[in-house]
Amino acid sequence: MAFYDIICKELASYIVVTDAEEEVCELYSVYYSSGSKARVDRVDPSQSEVEIEIHGGRRSFTLTILQNPHINGELGQTGGVLWNSSVVLSEYFARRSISDWDLSTLNIVELGSGCGLVGIALHRLGARRVVVTDQRRMMKVLTKNVERGKSKGIIFATEYDWDKGSEDQSVLREPVDLVVVSDCVYHEEVVPMLVGAMKEVCQSRADGKVVGIIGQELRSDLVHQAFDSG
Repeated sequence: MAFYDIICKELASYIVVTDAEEEVCELYSVYYSSGSKARVDRVDPSQSEVEIEIHGGRRSFTLTILQNPHINGELGQTGGVLWNSSVVLSEYFARRSISDWDLSTLNIVELGSGCGLVGIALHRLGARRVVVTDQRRMMKVLTKNVERGKSKGIIFATEYDWDKGSEDQSVLREPVDLVVVSDCVYHEEVVPMLVGAMKEVCQSRADGKVVGIIGQELRSDLVHQAFDSG
């Protein structure tokens, strides 16, 4: 069964979101009732290099990731360091790849990759082709991390501005199977640009059968509501 069809089958048991405000309220209720304050940070934004353990059962591994804490001091920039959601999402893929999901046939594009943890993890988990993307100022760190994390298969980093699209036609040269976003919904004004970028990636397939998986930490209810509505 194709990856898209597997996901559709799984989603059939879920309730479709029709009210963004109600959905966000429920998410926050679950978050705060499950002991969020007791959760331990898996990342350290003060370091220029960190070791991240991806716990995925027999698909567990460790990645050494470069960070640039100085970039995060610039207005509106958050991609210079790792965030907990990227670790959680990487572990989610690791667990699902053990038996449920075959990543070996997938062409994957990650938007707003930052330091590239999720994309590199997908590459290590056996994805056929992974393209990690971000703004120009992030490319130095992102490219270095990709070079460090290379294994079997194809992975490369390239610039992709959500507002302008990609000048690198190799991003969408092949039909994309999966678009991944990790912790990129942080300001209301970027929501339309991110949604537009996701739509552009999805248009790489004539049949439109592209899966989108998003990992996101709960911060601003208004931002989440804007994204759910988009």
